Amino acid sequence: MTEEIRNWMGSRSTRPSKIKEVHSVEDIIEAVTNHDEYPSPVRALGSRHSPTDCIDADGGTVLDMRSMNKIEDPNVNQMTITVGAGASYYDVSRLLEASGLMHYINTEFGNLSAGAAAVAQTKDSAFPGEHGQVCSYVVAMKIVTAEGKILEVSEEGDPQMMHYLRGSYGMLGVVYEVTYKVTTLKLMKLYHKVFTLEGFLENLDDIRACGCSVFFYFLIELDYVIVEYRSYQPPEVLETVYEKTSGDGVLSKRLLSVTSDWQYGLRNKLWAYLSPMAGSIVQVAVPRPLKDVMYSIAGYATMAALATLAGYNIRPASQTLTYAEKPFLPGLIFSFSFFAFRIASYPQALRDYFAFAKDYKRRTGWRCSTPSVGYHLHKDTGSFLSYSAEGEVMTVDPVSTIDEGWEPFLDEFNKFCSPRGGKPLFNQTARVTSQQFQAAYGPQLRDFGKLRKKMDADGRFLSGFFKDRCGF
Repeated sequence: MTEEIRNWMGSRSTRPSKIKEVHSVEDIIEAVTNHDEYPSPVRALGSRHSPTDCIDADGGTVLDMRSMNKIEDPNVNQMTITVGAGASYYDVSRLLEASGLMHYINTEFGNLSAGAAAVAQTKDSAFPGEHGQVCSYVVAMKIVTAEGKILEVSEEGDPQMMHYLRGSYGMLGVVYEVTYKVTTLKLMKLYHKVFTLEGFLENLDDIRACGCSVFFYFLIELDYVIVEYRSYQPPEVLETVYEKTSGDGVLSKRLLSVTSDWQYGLRNKLWAYLSPMAGSIVQVAVPRPLKDVMYSIAGYATMAALATLAGYNIRPASQTLTYAEKPFLPGLIFSFSFFAFRIASYPQALRDYFAFAKDYKRRTGWRCSTPSVGYHLHKDTGSFLSYSAEGEVMTVDPVSTIDEGWEPFLDEFNKFCSPRGGKPLFNQTARVTSQQFQAAYGPQLRDFGKLRKKMDADGRFLSGFFKDRCGF
């Protein structure tokens, strides 16, 4: 056995027999075809930020893909960019911005590797007419199959195979190259509004129809909801000029208009650092009688900070942040969960969640140390595992620093959400049972299972986690 691999939070681990750093497709083919040297399951390693056991490769082989991070110049004719599976979303976003382009989804999690973006489930609030799952903007990928062959698949050439590859979590092969569909750079307007819980639900139809991408912070003990609104500015706001860069002759765009990124810099520091640290201090150091007071103060401070946070010429890529390889302070280690609900059932589900979280605190004395959040996504059939394939959804995402109370809370949270028709994610909803996954995705998993068996009869890429949770 090799050394243990742990996720970023330190909450999940796996102990493979072999870890291989790959630098080329030939390295991948060697690992996949040499069963004696590289035992099954063969699993690709990304940024390790998943809080679930999808990291599992016990007794098998882990392929460290991070060196396969080449980013090609954007194809402005086809409006695409092709990158290695190890390229981070943050690095791709910055290169696109320098070229006057951007991702359709400027997800907040910049450590996301292209390989994971292509085949795993993600989340981000969608703009009108757009998607909130990154894989839906992956239009081509190259993989190494269980037979060691190279398979090139594109949306144009084989949309059905792309439908299954998106969401396949590496069970059909090792992805080594990804092509994203991109769009012209636009600037964003950002602002926040504060609602009571009932005021939010009373205005939900208007919020959904406002023409913005909307994201939510849930202050449960205070019965407040903060709505973050994002919208694109008209194209004429962005003045650009083409200029030859030194040396390589590649055209890039320099922004002449006044742009900014401090708003998301402040918002991201609040979300990624200040809120977890404050929550951790309260959880550990503040006596129980004072905890509620401190959390209330933190909640009102959050409302005050976000209510005044606004901007009109924000660069979309500034939303994307990267986390250090290891948290430099224990208090910055936080985790999250996720369930998506159809829009018709969401108002009651959210009311029930507020009541559930309060009751859980009353019964156990434990509560999430940071605000819960929520996303709004439109219908999206790009992946066979799309949680919004049947229509518009909104989500409930608990977030907390990790202590001994987090996982017992998740067990009850999962039992709360599943009977209400909530859909979890294999890589973001920890401690979900096989039965709960089957309730959410049973028919889709059975169809996918037939293809997986055809392409990988011996289970070369099938880990124990996915075998159990998918019912394979």
